[in-house]
Amino acid sequence: MPAQAVMGVVEGFYGSQSVWALHRLGVLARLEETVETSRLAGEFGLDEETLGAVLDYVRRTTGLLVREGPGHRLAPQCRPYRLVAFQLDKFLGAYGPAATRLEDVLRDPASAPALRDHDALARAFGRLRPAAPSVIARVLRAWDVTSLLDLGCGAATLLVELARADPRFRGLGADASPDMVRVAGDRIRRTGLADRLTVTCGDVREPAALPAPGKVRALHGRSLLNEFFAGDGGDAVRVLTGLGARYPGRLLFLEDYYGRLTHDRPAAESPGHTLAQDLAQVLSGQGVPPPDLPGWGRVYEAADCALVKAYEGHNDGITWFVHVVAL
Repeated sequence: MPAQAVMGVVEGFYGSQSVWALHRLGVLARLEETVETSRLAGEFGLDEETLGAVLDYVRRTTGLLVREGPGHRLAPQCRPYRLVAFQLDKFLGAYGPAATRLEDVLRDPASAPALRDHDALARAFGRLRPAAPSVIARVLRAWDVTSLLDLGCGAATLLVELARADPRFRGLGADASPDMVRVAGDRIRRTGLADRLTVTCGDVREPAALPAPGKVRALHGRSLLNEFFAGDGGDAVRVLTGLGARYPGRLLFLEDYYGRLTHDRPAAESPGHTLAQDLAQVLSGQGVPPPDLPGWGRVYEAADCALVKAYEGHNDGITWFVHVVAL
């Protein structure tokens, strides 16, 4: 019935607003253990009756919470909370402002990039503590990569993982966001790897400002090209062409995903996560990447690059890949 569909939208709106508020207040992080509502209200200075109703609504509609005796706790699949917090900070914190101002973006898509909250994005990636070894670390090890330039390095998660696993490894990182560079620098210093890892501010759209070619044996980019598919995707081709001119003959290991939104292609599993990512990209002016290997292959061909090998997989509603591309 149409009414059921509408109520699904209403439920989603109330649920997202409730979860986002509880996250920002710190209440959800506190619920890694069971806590009674009265105690939560006292700790955070909140109205107990209203908090109880909100917690019960989140429990009943989202699956994030469970009841344990007189209190609430995060559901087992939501622990540790930092994994949930990453998605909230990314989708609601970094990309949420564009969604709340969708009327403006629909009228003027050029306004979208300025609405992305880069500080929230840096905070999201700063929370990540991925299990090691990661898929990309295993791929790089198989290709005997001991020196790497990580483009869009984010919080330097990969560089730190590689350096910890191999004392021979030397890494460079570049990210266009000063917030990300700050987070990455902090992580590198905390782990005591500053003698082997260096991160600087650099934009792939300006390859001349990236590290000198003589220092770069191979390159890596995670979620690097998906940022450049607005319009006809020509920006993605131009970025690859520029990297090829700067680092000819090097191998570029690209981690990315196959888009779904506006592409009429069946998904191997529920595409909900992919559709959310696609819409976040559209609303922030990045566009939707190609939906399959042939589509990405045409991008590489247009940039005079060659696809050497493709690794693919499915996880959490995303069809991801690692493409090894010869520049």
